[in-house]
Amino acid sequence: MERQLVVWCPALLEEGEHGREARAFRSVVEALAAFAARVDPVRPGVCAVPTRGPARYFGGDHALAELATAALAGLGAHAPRDPGGVGIADGLFAAGLAARAAVGGPPRVVPPGETPAFLAPWPVAALDRPELADLLGRLGVRTLGAFVALPVAQVLARFGTDGARCQRVAAGVEGELPGFRLCFPPRTPPPGRTTPPVPVSAASPGTGPGAGPPVRQPGFWGDTADIDARAGRAVADVQRRLGPEAAVRATVQGGRGPAQRARFVPWTGPGAHPDGDIGGPWPGQVPPPAPATVLDQPRPAELADAAGRTVGVSGGGMVSAAPARLSVDGGAWTEIAEWAGPWPADERWWSPRSRRRQARMQIVTVEGTAHLLTRERGGWWLEAIYD
Repeated sequence: MERQLVVWCPALLEEGEHGREARAFRSVVEALAAFAARVDPVRPGVCAVPTRGPARYFGGDHALAELATAALAGLGAHAPRDPGGVGIADGLFAAGLAARAAVGGPPRVVPPGETPAFLAPWPVAALDRPELADLLGRLGVRTLGAFVALPVAQVLARFGTDGARCQRVAAGVEGELPGFRLCFPPRTPPPGRTTPPVPVSAASPGTGPGAGPPVRQPGFWGDTADIDARAGRAVADVQRRLGPEAAVRATVQGGRGPAQRARFVPWTGPGAHPDGDIGGPWPGQVPPPAPATVLDQPRPAELADAAGRTVGVSGGGMVSAAPARLSVDGGAWTEIAEWAGPWPADERWWSPRSRRRQARMQIVTVEGTAHLLTRERGGWWLEAIYD
């Protein structure tokens, strides 16, 4: 895992109307670029420097941290209103927490290999997952160390792939939380400069003296033409004005139903959004192919057998009778040609308030239309439609 030096500036985490925070953050990045060949703006007010090369050159992590602290102190009129913190640790997440702990004081350096012990006493709220932190708190799990101690298989079953990823980050096995990096949009360079000092994305190369022009990643909307760079800047500007959630892209993650497997995440740059981990056990998951249309709101349906009785699903996942007719939204009845399932799912069985019991079936009518129906709350619902 790559060691990182992180500078955390609390006063610059949110950009104001007149852009003062962005200009101050630019000064912070320029100060670090004076001695580091690569400076990665992670999000407004937070930037990172891989320590491997600089630490060797300047005599170790402590010397590098002191150098960064001195660079911040030497900003003068361009310094942030509140002092920033400098931290070094294994991985971006731990280094960020170390920098937060160092705000207003000396730099915090976590020795190599001691990141798990450093992370253990931090509260689960440090994962920036409010729903996860709330549920863990109600279960009596309040620190990252206690979260890491939970069985991995049970964490995956209860909290999904994102919860499992958070557990690996909390354990120091992975270094970065998904979605933490955000684009920092380029600004107009000050007079006398011909290239912006802040790279467009965290994957951009160094900004120090003699650094070449930023390298664009291929594969975003076609090729590496200038239109790609302009599109990236436009998306970043939208996020700057309206917030990170204003520009999103779809990813595939684990889940049982099709609506659970599709997730929108903030756009953070070209090629920066691999699909989530879709492995792991998902009892009751509907087999492929995936439906072409997933309804925002399931529509009420009726599923009846040949005698006109409503088809039910037992606790053991068995249908009461073979489906024969289907009606959606109170419409006309349609004869059923084929059917498959059911696939029962018992979600959040440990919580009386949020437990969900469902059973899904694939239905093909004589007209050739394929539907995905869900049995829940004593009724049938049309959840999705196949091509």
